[in-house]
Amino acid sequence: MKKMKKDPYASREQLHQTVVGNYRKLRRRSGIFSLVLVIVLLVSGFSFLRLVTGGGYGDKKAGYDQQLTTLDQERAAILAGKQVTVTQSFKTTMNDNLSNLKEYPRQANNYQVAIKGTDSHLTINRNNVFVSDNARMLSDKLKQKIYQLNKQLAASTNGAQLAVVTVPELPRGEDIESYANTVFNQLGIGDKQENNGVLYLIALDEQEFRLEVGYGLEGLIPDGKADDIINNDDVVDAFKDEDYDQGVNQVIDEVFATMNTKTALVDSQIAQVKDQRTQLMFFHWTGLVVLSLLWLVSLISLINLLRARVFLKETYKRYQQATTTIVGDKALNRATQQSPLYPIFLSGLVIGLSVRGIKRAIIQGQLLRDPAAEKKLFGRILIGDTLYSGNGDVLTTAYLASNYNSSNWSDNNNSSGGGSSWGSFGGGSSGGGGASGGW
Repeated sequence: MKKMKKDPYASREQLHQTVVGNYRKLRRRSGIFSLVLVIVLLVSGFSFLRLVTGGGYGDKKAGYDQQLTTLDQERAAILAGKQVTVTQSFKTTMNDNLSNLKEYPRQANNYQVAIKGTDSHLTINRNNVFVSDNARMLSDKLKQKIYQLNKQLAASTNGAQLAVVTVPELPRGEDIESYANTVFNQLGIGDKQENNGVLYLIALDEQEFRLEVGYGLEGLIPDGKADDIINNDDVVDAFKDEDYDQGVNQVIDEVFATMNTKTALVDSQIAQVKDQRTQLMFFHWTGLVVLSLLWLVSLISLINLLRARVFLKETYKRYQQATTTIVGDKALNRATQQSPLYPIFLSGLVIGLSVRGIKRAIIQGQLLRDPAAEKKLFGRILIGDTLYSGNGDVLTTAYLASNYNSSNWSDNNNSSGGGSSWGSFGGGSSGGGGASGGW
């Protein structure tokens, strides 16, 4: 038989003092928590009012709206021919800035570029710097097309460039994203001020590719759009079939169509400003919702806590009235054990957050009077093989064989044919998500 637990206070004179001391501790903790809730109420309320009436939100949003209005007017002027996007004529640009971009040169003029921070080199053709086919994946026809596309970009944009680089394999210690960023910045693709270059890097052995976009075009070609372009099903299928020309053709056609517009840069700026305005509005309204919920929850918690303090105080007053005239330690101990303060003490209640919580603690304490009672999770009490909820309801009269018993939650008992129980996971794993692409 299970040994009966002894009540450590049954034969002691200080039971009365212990119960009263526990009550005072509860009151003190409740007071501290009430003060914390008042502070949270004041801070969240002040922050909410500041967001509503000030905080610079209106001025910042008005600033973004004004920027969008100006950019929209600039875009309309460009489309109407009232504003020129390039400062020089096509002839001057071709002759002065990009003098090598004449007819497609048949003869290659190669040189080696050591990529900083890696053990790799790229072969660059001085006569067509826009294609560096180190993996020998692309046809001469496609190389000529890329050259011609850049020739058109030179005429219609402020130095936008579209470069394609293939490598047999990535250098040691580099992934496709870091290597593309390094190559992009070292080669300096696109205009220095506009940052309007795009690099399409393909690593043959790793079967990976990446579209690296300059800062100036990130609004026009955001990450999601870049991912859609390079991971298009037709593109991936073409690479799987080793029809590299078809896959690269589809990618550069879509990228070029986005870049080769009179309003490419202003479109990119509009997209960036809209994104900044959206973020501002999101954080502003999210802040309002969070602060209002915090204020409301704190207010409800404070009201419940104050009611609980009143209830606890009234319980203590009744206890005082009942024990004032009692003479003798034994009689006082008996009266103490019969009062609601005693089961509250036995329940181990840390703080009375609500009247309902205190009543629940009284019920738990009454159950814990039984010497065989054991505390379980979620305020449950086990007496023998019967499990009670924190409210005193019977959950099961066969605890050992029920799913309330944690020892029944798994089948790690060397059983030969059983499956896992409802309380376990399936054992899957994940290495993390990723972007870029491959075939």
